[in-house]
Amino acid sequence: MEADELKKKKNRNKRKFRSKPVFEIPDDFVDWEVEYEEQQEQEQEQEQEEEYSDRKASSAKRRKSSSNNNSPTKKKKESSGEGSSSSQPPPRPLPEEFKEVIRRLAQGGKRVSEEKLVIEKGLFKTDLAKGNNRLSIPFTQVLDHTFLTDEETHFLTTRDGNNKMNFKEVTIIEPSLELEKVKLCRWDMNKANGKNTSSNYVLNGAWSNVAQRNHLEPEDVVQLWSFRIDQELHLALVKIPHNNNN
Repeated sequence: MEADELKKKKNRNKRKFRSKPVFEIPDDFVDWEVEYEEQQEQEQEQEQEEEYSDRKASSAKRRKSSSNNNSPTKKKKESSGEGSSSSQPPPRPLPEEFKEVIRRLAQGGKRVSEEKLVIEKGLFKTDLAKGNNRLSIPFTQVLDHTFLTDEETHFLTTRDGNNKMNFKEVTIIEPSLELEKVKLCRWDMNKANGKNTSSNYVLNGAWSNVAQRNHLEPEDVVQLWSFRIDQELHLALVKIPHNNNN
């Protein structure tokens, strides 16, 4: 009898031990870890964006310096007191085939605005990872913030009834000249120091489909243009040929 009682007691203790975990993981632990990794990833990407921009400006400066040194009018300009401009060369214009698509979209007497270059950037792995599904557009790299109206800019800082950040659905012309609907959002994230905020516009929604259809790869250079048809915002994504990246 005593042996049976001891055996039953051991079984009860085993079940009791198995029913209680050694420790409990807080519900928000995984979310915090993911958020931290995304923040670190975004900061690293922004540093790479700035490095790309610096390399681009340095390359343009070297080309201009070489051109000025070989120019027969350099001495004449120096003697007349004319200074050389330190500005970068004008960006590549929007290709004609994109303008033709815009003209087709505007058929029927619709009004078309002037195209504005929003950003020219090199793509990173984080821009193309399916798990991310987003193209990052850092504020510091935006060439013309007036591509959005004041109302649109404010709208992207507000939240909907479910406390999610509002987005604007926009038609984009892909490098292949196909049309797609993407979402334009704004992301504000605190940096690791807790004092500064990193702000980005983001294209997501069907972005992964755009990237896959057009065979976009890391280190590809793209331009993002904006234009309006009857005041409605549209975008155009241009892939720069590799032999023209410099």
